[in-house]
Amino acid sequence: MSEETGTAGATECLVVLNPTAGAGAGARLRGEIERELRSRGVPFELRATTSHGHARELAAAAAAAGIPAVVAAGGDGTIHDVACGILEAATATRLGTIPIGRGNDFVKVVGIAGRAAAYAALAAGRTRTIDAGRVRWQNGAEFFVNGMGTGIDVEVVRQILRARNVPRRLVYIVGLARALLRYRAIPLAVSVDGRRIEKRVMTATVTNGSCIGGNFRICPTARPDDGMLDLCLIDEVGLLSAARLAPKVLRATHADDPAVTMVRAASFTIESEQPLVFQIDGELREPPGVLRLLVDVLPGALRVLAPHTGPDAVDDAAAAAAVRQPSA
Repeated sequence: MSEETGTAGATECLVVLNPTAGAGAGARLRGEIERELRSRGVPFELRATTSHGHARELAAAAAAAGIPAVVAAGGDGTIHDVACGILEAATATRLGTIPIGRGNDFVKVVGIAGRAAAYAALAAGRTRTIDAGRVRWQNGAEFFVNGMGTGIDVEVVRQILRARNVPRRLVYIVGLARALLRYRAIPLAVSVDGRRIEKRVMTATVTNGSCIGGNFRICPTARPDDGMLDLCLIDEVGLLSAARLAPKVLRATHADDPAVTMVRAASFTIESEQPLVFQIDGELREPPGVLRLLVDVLPGALRVLAPHTGPDAVDDAAAAAAVRQPSA
């Protein structure tokens, strides 16, 4: 364990660093992270993850111990694990982020444009309250902060995991191109607000934020603090039509396409007659024999250190004191 302590006055935090994030960028950036936080007077302890699921364990333990903030230094997978640890602990611990991954989708949700902005947000100590999502299935459940889905996005994740020697800025584009050549639409039934939609789809994606896969704005009007989730269904289409749709998703102009259905609601049920494979915040999930997923929103469940000056921004010093108060 490495412990680095800055001066008092900013957010006291545990930094959970994934050294493998960004194809090894996490390990290379450790010195920068320590230097930048110290220079901004942020009191912190830094711990590097050593195995899959370690970030979640560290975050849950820190939250249970009353640490005011846990900072995920890594990609969307690391942020997912840290957020899940905090949510499972059900405390007032805040989530901080230092983006090091390939897609960095979640930081777009909370308005952090790169590492410099992330360091500034940690030092400023402003807290924004956002929603979280939850996916439940037989014998399982998991939170998400950005989105989940089934369909071609699962094949994209598989292709990204197999990608070698592909530049980081192109890995999602290459993954999508390879997925389009392999993927076949699946029959799904989606129930929402008393309405049942049955069709063969290329994807069924539910989001809390607007962006997945780096720059694909799949649900462009989604907001992380409106107490709702957004669903995008894309019908079965041929290869040429899929290739035509992809740039429209990048430009966020696909909502009016006849192959696209957009729905906003607090909960969705996704069903299939064949076992469902799905992704949660870009992480592949393949539990055996799952035919039904329940997806719902947890309004205001997560508090995030982010640049924000709206009515739900609070002073972090007061919030930290509240965390340490014993319950009645």
